[in-house]
Amino acid sequence: MDSIDPPSDEQYQASLDRIERLVSEFGNSQQFEQLTEHQQREAQFVIETFHELLYGYEYVPLDDPDEQRLEAVCRQLYPAKISADSDHFETVAPVIGAFLRFLDVRGDIENGTQLASHVESLGDTIVDAAADPANWGMAKSMFMSGDLDDATQLDTGSDAAAPSELFETPLDSPEWESAESLNPDEFLPSAETDRLEEIINSLSPESDAVLASLTAATDGLQGEIDPDVALERAGVSLEEYDAVIEEIVTRMEAEGSELISSPGDTDDPSVLDPDAAREFLELKGRLLLYVNDRFGVVPGIDTYEEFQQSYIDELRPIHDTLYRDTNVAEVIEEFIRENPADFSPSQLEQIESWLNYEAGQFFVVEHLDDGTVFLDPDEPQAYKVTGVYDSYAETLPEDALPVAVTSVVLLPYEGRIVTDGLEEVDMLAGMAMQMIKDDPETAYEEAKHRFGIAETLPPEDEPARSDAERLRFYTKNQDNRERFADEIEALKDKTEELARIYHEQLGKASARRLGRKFRDLGLEAAYVAIYDGQVVATAPTEAQLEEMLSAIMPDGKDDHPYVYHYDP
Repeated sequence: MDSIDPPSDEQYQASLDRIERLVSEFGNSQQFEQLTEHQQREAQFVIETFHELLYGYEYVPLDDPDEQRLEAVCRQLYPAKISADSDHFETVAPVIGAFLRFLDVRGDIENGTQLASHVESLGDTIVDAAADPANWGMAKSMFMSGDLDDATQLDTGSDAAAPSELFETPLDSPEWESAESLNPDEFLPSAETDRLEEIINSLSPESDAVLASLTAATDGLQGEIDPDVALERAGVSLEEYDAVIEEIVTRMEAEGSELISSPGDTDDPSVLDPDAAREFLELKGRLLLYVNDRFGVVPGIDTYEEFQQSYIDELRPIHDTLYRDTNVAEVIEEFIRENPADFSPSQLEQIESWLNYEAGQFFVVEHLDDGTVFLDPDEPQAYKVTGVYDSYAETLPEDALPVAVTSVVLLPYEGRIVTDGLEEVDMLAGMAMQMIKDDPETAYEEAKHRFGIAETLPPEDEPARSDAERLRFYTKNQDNRERFADEIEALKDKTEELARIYHEQLGKASARRLGRKFRDLGLEAAYVAIYDGQVVATAPTEAQLEEMLSAIMPDGKDDHPYVYHYDP
């Protein structure tokens, strides 16, 4: 396969815009009409994702592909990178085939029909590869195994509804299972199972009647049961069912049950302590409730108690309204002025500090003993973030990093940085960010060099560094040398000392490469002088080499070459 250069940022963005326009036209085409309804619903995601993989990894766009690179995406990249059900992967071949035929009819590609037939012949291969864990990438393996289920919530808490704690609610309503299919002994500690059974057997008459109706209505049903169907069959309202759950949760909380997750951790320095975590959640929750009341974002959330019992997906639009659709400073200042929650001056001062928030897309790049590093790749700037419920290390294992997280809002709190708990892990966003930006590891190294790791907001200004420190960092590795080529050029001849450092750094990099070549050639031990990346002299001894350099180097530059002792 011929080598192709990767696209520039401008080329990549232009290709995304072009494919988006073509997808829009494709939706009105005869080829699109021939797809099934399910394939049509999946078409935009399939085409745009397929194009991102094809152009980002194989360096050819979907409107100018070749057979080999199309096959690489079908057999390897799409099954490895995308987490979805099998019925999604069944749409890939027919959708891409139809799109290629559409491009052929338009005259955008000459062999679209041939390419379409080849992709369509790989339909079963795509489905089978996507179902085989051996083909999954690290991120998909974690997602499909469930390890990232909690990571999509990050600090949002457990799957159990807990009215007394903000955000401790599931992302989606849980599927119900019939009583016959549930065995608490399989997933609860025995002591907790016994305690739960005791509580259920001693509920109020009203709650007992609700559970009896639900048990009778679902008796004999197998597998997952739609909650709405179960309630309707039992003649039970959602409010009645919520009251039962609240009674159970309240009883378990009062008795210190470990089943009910609480925010914070007394022993883990990477997590807020419980008292601080609870206060943060109330401060943030009251602010979001104020936003919802003022802008009417989500109907039916009018009190703080209703807010606490809402699902994450219900709360996210309120969060988005505050940080995307309003003047954040104006809203926070008005909240402080009106003080609808009757907060103390110190609490209002804490909320006022949130004017120094940072928001956007970040990479989670490293776990430290007392926090997790979030990287803003645009600056680049690194922030040490403290968990509210749990350590990020528990939901985002080290070997899965870097991981992209979107909708991030970083907030200062008691001299630390926390998130507001509504960020989301986004694998596709991570791929796109890496395609058009520098490698996260390179950006992280630059961030640490320039600013260190910020531990509160606003972060401190970039510390003053000497020219020598900066030059050593710029020439540290090949990525840096390419990234900071202009900075290196401006510094390397500024003084004799900087010139010596420059040649020393380049010499060290060249020495590793030359050592391997010398061994392959079977050369004997020698001293080698490397200047500006080139070998300028060799000698059996260091003294002889210094004598040669004195004779051949310009005045005052005898010590500029890097002397490498090659010893096989």
